[in-house]
Amino acid sequence: MRAGGGGQNERNKYKSMQGRSVQRRPLQNGIRYGKTEPQRTGQSKTEAGKNNRRWIEQIRMWRSRIAKSSFLRPGVCVAVSLLLWGYLTYLAPDQENGLSQGQLEREGYGGSLKEEQLVVSGLGTEEQTVTVKVSPRVYTREEADAVFFEIMDSLEEEIRGKNESLQAVSENLKLPSYLDEYGVRVRWHSSEPELLSSAGTIEAEIEKKQEVVLQAELSAGEYRADFELPVTLVPKKLTEEELLRKHFSKEVNRLDEQQKQSSSLQLPMEYQGKALSYRSAEKNSYAVIPLLGVLMAMLLLLQEKSGQQKLEKKREQQLLLDYPEVVSKLQVLVGAGMTVRNAWGRMVHDYENVSGKKVRPAYEEMRQTYYQMENGTAEGAAYRDFGRRCRLQPYLKLSSILEQNRKTGTKNLRELLHREVVDAFELRKNLARRLGEEAGTKLLAPLLLLLFVVMIFIMVPAMMTMG
Repeated sequence: MRAGGGGQNERNKYKSMQGRSVQRRPLQNGIRYGKTEPQRTGQSKTEAGKNNRRWIEQIRMWRSRIAKSSFLRPGVCVAVSLLLWGYLTYLAPDQENGLSQGQLEREGYGGSLKEEQLVVSGLGTEEQTVTVKVSPRVYTREEADAVFFEIMDSLEEEIRGKNESLQAVSENLKLPSYLDEYGVRVRWHSSEPELLSSAGTIEAEIEKKQEVVLQAELSAGEYRADFELPVTLVPKKLTEEELLRKHFSKEVNRLDEQQKQSSSLQLPMEYQGKALSYRSAEKNSYAVIPLLGVLMAMLLLLQEKSGQQKLEKKREQQLLLDYPEVVSKLQVLVGAGMTVRNAWGRMVHDYENVSGKKVRPAYEEMRQTYYQMENGTAEGAAYRDFGRRCRLQPYLKLSSILEQNRKTGTKNLRELLHREVVDAFELRKNLARRLGEEAGTKLLAPLLLLLFVVMIFIMVPAMMTMG
């Protein structure tokens, strides 16, 4: 019974798996699209969830491929430029509709003269290109009068600035010279320019009310009109500190008038029962001195660093120039039967015994290495330190050969030193060639300067003769 029941369950499971069919479509861009059609037996939620996740993964993969495509952004730029060109060429509004009826748009009131390049058909057998000048639009007499009165109705609000009205003016006025909205120019005239200038600036201190008349001359093309605006200047409202400062200034002016014959002005040391002290408001600024100090310090550091780099470069060049001599001497002495250490010491003693010797970095490093070995440093370690201090590939190679000789013996040492001598002299030739090229480059600037001077000597007399 169990076996039969198990077989029945397997058949039911098989039927449930066959209860759905998938219609497959061919691959597109590496993605397979399918449409699941559930049958009567239905589809489990787990399987449906797996299908949904598979769809999402496929979509994400497709988007990532598009994002990584190197042709996507350039393609978008080309497509946008083509769309913009098509719109501006065929769809954007332009003057073609007006030109078909023989009309050209003018600039607005107060605009400027513009020129248009037109292609005219019918003047001759072929099309002709003609330049047409189009004047700006102007008012008629009635339009100009209406605009002038409209401007004056709203002008007071525009020019009063921070003042409450033109009947109580204590701050500067804002007098425009051109009204863009109307294309109208305005010229101002003041009846009392010593109190109120034509620019709207209060020129003197107002002690009491003063009546001033502002004349506005409006012009639009060939039409003009004059209008008058009454303005009342009033004393400016001052705070207690401003009043105190004003009275103190008057007192100082009075003292100045009294002391004109003396060599200096004696300021009051007491005012209204208060002791006074003075200092100049215009101080000499010395803040630039610390900045200059910091700048000089930075320049000195840069100069020191540059000097160190030059010395290091010079040392490296001298090391490379001395290397062929060092290796060849070492080869000769070792070939004569001396040990490496004895040959090394012999070269150091010869360098020390030279009278009036010039300091040579390679022999100085050899000297330090020799005395290290005399003081108990292992020979191989001393050679290794020698190469590290020189910090150049040829010396590192030489120290490696000598250190290896301590481990393997002198069997191949002569042959290795012979090869190193050949390489060293080849390196010396290349270095000499490079130094010659650098010297030639440095001489190029003086040669160009001399050429410039010669050209001046030739051109100046020629120009004077022609003149």
